[in-house]
Amino acid sequence: MLLLGCWAFAAGGQPRPETQSGADVSNEQLAHAKTVFQERCVRCHGANGQGQTVLGSMLRMPDFTARAWWREDVSNRRLINSVTNGKNEMPAFGKKLTRTEINSLVAYVRRFYKAAAEKQNSSR
Repeated sequence: MLLLGCWAFAAGGQPRPETQSGADVSNEQLAHAKTVFQERCVRCHGANGQGQTVLGSMLRMPDFTARAWWREDVSNRRLINSVTNGKNEMPAFGKKLTRTEINSLVAYVRRFYKAAAEKQNSSR
């Protein structure tokens, strides 16, 4: 079984790597996921994942860079379900994207928090 690295929070509130079932995501898949995100998700979630767009504000999109959003219950399974079946105003992409594209997209979205945390740590 291949594992996909992802982030959750340890008891002390610090992000910790966590592994969950899923496919190993290559650099090429991440690059494709970035393109998919730009084509299908940016309009609501914003290019930086913060949800600071007109539609994102109206629909109260989550800020993927915020520690508070990445609770332990934000599992790959939950994210994959949201992308596949839709959630609230978010459309379902299960018939528009392949399973590999959805898994890669989840891995790409998880990187928004990691990038924000690294940026914050480097500015200290």
